[in-house]
Amino acid sequence: MCSICGFFAKEEIPTRKVTDMLQKTEHRGPDAHGLYTDGKILRSDEIRALESSEKARVCLGHSELNIVRGNEDAIQPLRSYDGTLSLVHNGEIYNYQELRGLLNKDRGIEDEDNNSKILLHLIDELYDGNLLETVQSVVKMLNGMYVFAVTDGDEVVIARDPVGIKPVYYVEWEGSVYFCSEKKGLYDIEGKIGSVPPGKILRANKDGISIHQGVTIERPQIDITDFDEAETLYSGALTDAVERMLRGVSIDEVGMIFSGGVDSVLIAKIISDFGWNIKCYCVGKEDSEDIKNAEKVAKDLGLDLRMIYVDERTVEALLPEIIETIELNGLLQVEVAVPMYLAAKAASKDGVKVIFNGQGADELFAGYWWYKDVVSEFGFLKLHNKLWEDIDLAYDDTLEREDKVTMANSVELRVPYLDRNVVQCSMRISPRLKIKDGEDPTRKWVHRRIAARIGVPYYTAYREKDMAQSGSGVHDLVKKVAEDFFEGKTVKEVKIADKGSNYRYLDDDYGTPEMWAYMHEITKSI
Repeated sequence: MCSICGFFAKEEIPTRKVTDMLQKTEHRGPDAHGLYTDGKILRSDEIRALESSEKARVCLGHSELNIVRGNEDAIQPLRSYDGTLSLVHNGEIYNYQELRGLLNKDRGIEDEDNNSKILLHLIDELYDGNLLETVQSVVKMLNGMYVFAVTDGDEVVIARDPVGIKPVYYVEWEGSVYFCSEKKGLYDIEGKIGSVPPGKILRANKDGISIHQGVTIERPQIDITDFDEAETLYSGALTDAVERMLRGVSIDEVGMIFSGGVDSVLIAKIISDFGWNIKCYCVGKEDSEDIKNAEKVAKDLGLDLRMIYVDERTVEALLPEIIETIELNGLLQVEVAVPMYLAAKAASKDGVKVIFNGQGADELFAGYWWYKDVVSEFGFLKLHNKLWEDIDLAYDDTLEREDKVTMANSVELRVPYLDRNVVQCSMRISPRLKIKDGEDPTRKWVHRRIAARIGVPYYTAYREKDMAQSGSGVHDLVKKVAEDFFEGKTVKEVKIADKGSNYRYLDDDYGTPEMWAYMHEITKSI
């Protein structure tokens, strides 16, 4: 939806530090921009119009990607009814209409108020002088993906959603705290860059910074052991989540990152059944499994599909851009980013501003093949705990990367499988209904049964799991590019930090020495 950034300082510092952050992250929100500086709010279509020689103790910045209905006054930063509070918000609160009905109508609430304004109304109505405790109360009511920063002029409080779908980074230096939606906005500031963990709240005031508990995804009991009950409840939760994520979107068409696998096809089918125009984007080598499967199932379901073909030349040219975008150079992270980045880029060119994907289904329903080994070696209870562990780490493994590759193209990503209610429902389901045993080649049984029930073809509903980088052919392309680069040369072993759940489960090294060394060579050239 946007970029947010800002600072809290004990002594006044130049506000240009915030406009500089906005410039570096303008791709996240190119439509409108705003600045809060010690009580004063400025808004403009151009960031340069906000630049000045002024100084402030508290400064908040915002760049907007317009995707929901709202009026001109909804351009952020937003100010509360009595002027006490100001807020910048990145993301979407999906249950804002339900929360609107709980608010005091005498506090300036209007029918056209969007989810960000309702969020501010919630904080404003509960605010009693303790901003941290107020935010701690409010986040427990929210269903959505979000990072927001709110100030009363004396401190800044920053909250992140419990799954960590939306990122926020910060630096503390010489009595000042700076924050931004992407690391690149903080590179010119001295100090170590940290990340506010999912479900946590950062508080910055004259006493320094502190991290506090916000809201967590509740750990429900495992109480769904009947297959029919699991199907009914999961289907309802997922359908409701997709409907909430479509609510209020003011554009005519949404997109889908589409591999031809069950996870993406199921979401696309639900969106299509709601009557929405959906454009699906599949990226891969011309003969890759993803391309072949996506083409077949899209035709059978009558979905609008756009193919984006990649080859060695495409990948070679793209890798520096990917590394710069995701702010990582680990081989797995870079490879997985390629298909989504190209899909988001194509969607952006088509004017699509909201795109869905199938992230999270494998963690909820034991989709990865290594979960079989967990069952074989440790049993179903251990598997359940491992699924929770992987959900907790999804922000670090995948979500921050996926936010950056989509927002780099001014496209907002929505992930229905990681909706708060979907996660809770799915994790109430016994793991015995997700995977039969340690030899089960199919897995995700409840999930697949729902797909087949709503009309996803059998060959897709029960298609064998493949990872994005292999199904698209990107892994083999990177391997070939790296081998060609080092042909006839000695390859020195290079170790680069990487992320991903497979590193927690697999003993084998990922990729080849040439591939890792190639990542290192690219990084040096950026």
